[in-house]
Amino acid sequence: MADQNRRKQLASLLAAFQSPGHALPIPELAEYLRLLRDLRIRDSDNVVTYGGHNLQQLAAALPEEELWLVYEQVAIAALDSRAMALATSLIQKVRKKFPKSSRTHRLTSMYLEACGETAKLSEFHKQILEDDENNEAILKRQVAVEKSKGSVSSAIELLRKYLDTYMLDKAAWEELGALYLQASLYQQAAHCYEELLLHMPSSIAYYVQYADIMYTIGGTHAAGHRADVIANDYRTAQSYYAAAVRMSEGHNIRALYGLCATTSQLSGLKGRNAQSKDAADVADLAAQTLIRRYQEECESLLPHVKELIQDHNLSAASASQSSLATLPAASTSKKSLAISPAPQTTALVRK
Repeated sequence: MADQNRRKQLASLLAAFQSPGHALPIPELAEYLRLLRDLRIRDSDNVVTYGGHNLQQLAAALPEEELWLVYEQVAIAALDSRAMALATSLIQKVRKKFPKSSRTHRLTSMYLEACGETAKLSEFHKQILEDDENNEAILKRQVAVEKSKGSVSSAIELLRKYLDTYMLDKAAWEELGALYLQASLYQQAAHCYEELLLHMPSSIAYYVQYADIMYTIGGTHAAGHRADVIANDYRTAQSYYAAAVRMSEGHNIRALYGLCATTSQLSGLKGRNAQSKDAADVADLAAQTLIRRYQEECESLLPHVKELIQDHNLSAASASQSSLATLPAASTSKKSLAISPAPQTTALVRK
């Protein structure tokens, strides 16, 4: 919710900047740039337009430490926007102030990439890594370069090596998970989110993403695996969707849809793999909550939501809120995570 509020504040500030005749107060501009950094949003064109054209005023208003962060932010935005003169002047400022720092190495690498100087870029990375083989900024830049070339497999390999050294880097695990998903390597992606859940067991977003991956694995297993394997995948997804619903107090729409979808998939299984009545009640509660939310917030879409719920053979009749407690709790301990990576998956992630 905190990120959502900050995104709303960001949108409000940008709307004010873009309104006709609006003067640009420097404190508001500084806050806008700060929010972009905190939320890890580039918004390069607007950063160049508003930040790049007001650097002198920002320099007079900001403390020195924050000013250098702004210089770096505007330099990266200028590279994205091909404002090369602005980028060059700012990178030179940073290089003069911090000649051998990681931020200088990172900006130089980005500049060479933006200029298309492939040979110089490769040589630059090689020189830095000869002096410091575990240089975090350059190792990350190598991954970014491979991604920009469309070489997903090379980016995965480099990021795996990076995580052998920097295994607590949550952003790197997120990136590796996204790359595995891009390559349709779902078991490996699931392992990445298991690691992330160990680092941040209170992250609703990680619960939902892990559940999405397990749901997808269930679908990929449907053609060639036993019913109990498929049921285990869907039940794992179901328990993590339920955990996300509990943690968000019913406000996470994606998790609510996920509960409906997993129940629909499990409803076709028979015998010991069949859907339990408690789990069906939970899905009915999710359907009921979805209908109420759309009635309150987006009534125009309500007929489509009702049709979707009907297609999944769910009931929007009243269900007990306590039904959520009857599903197995999603675990975030390494030993008892609902699915453990298969041996070949672990080997791929940590070779």
